[in-house]
Amino acid sequence: MLIPIEDNFEDVLMKAATGLGFGKTKLAEASGLTVPNVTSLLRGKFDEEALRMIAPILGLSADALLALAKSESVPEAIALDGLKYFNTPFPVPGYLKMTVNSYLVHKLGTREAVAFDIGTNCSELLECVETGDLSLEAVFLTHTHRDHVADFKRLRKTLPQVPIYAPQREPFAGAYAVRGGDVFEFGALCIEARATAGHSIGGTSYLVSGLERPLVAVGDALFAGSQGGVPEANYTKALETNASQLFSLAGETVVLPGHGPLTTIEHETRWNPFYAVS
Repeated sequence: MLIPIEDNFEDVLMKAATGLGFGKTKLAEASGLTVPNVTSLLRGKFDEEALRMIAPILGLSADALLALAKSESVPEAIALDGLKYFNTPFPVPGYLKMTVNSYLVHKLGTREAVAFDIGTNCSELLECVETGDLSLEAVFLTHTHRDHVADFKRLRKTLPQVPIYAPQREPFAGAYAVRGGDVFEFGALCIEARATAGHSIGGTSYLVSGLERPLVAVGDALFAGSQGGVPEANYTKALETNASQLFSLAGETVVLPGHGPLTTIEHETRWNPFYAVS
């Protein structure tokens, strides 16, 4: 399954501008561009010179931003034994092609499996559990925004005894509270919770070991080439948190984002405009 990149360069610009409190006029003054120049960029009209002028004002890597605009930084497809991912539609006004990801992880040769987020249709996830003769030991929520938990009732009806874990700061009906630093073991799988709030008040990522490569389910804390939107009050702290909690991981770590394709820490270190160094 090839999932397209979630954000275009103009989405990255808007998220950074919003996080830093830049309106169009302020951004034009700071970058030396005109307001029409800025407006054009935010509407997705590519202009390399203008992008290079505006990137440092927004704390973005100009080279990574240009690579995103030119579709030169798409991560390679990743296939890993024991990892299955599901991409379900969640159309919203202005973005009818929006989709959301959920994941099922288990070590080959064992029955214990763990899911991350639920998405808008968990039928395929449940089918994989049944046909693979797996035992779903837990469902971990990265955050509780409705697109990530939309099909919770179906999952709960089908598997009423499966424990649900959600961030402590985002209480969810019937879920156990998770704090950063909590560690869980299910057969061969070890899961470490990492607090990555910003996009949501209690956003939590889950580092998974036990497969051939480490995984980290990040929800909307990080996308391939971008990240979830963060309000101004939390923006700088969110960048710092991601840097310490996610970009400190081994480069080979496979990133499981809430939207868009799989990627790796190594790829994002080089190509994510929010974190790459120009």
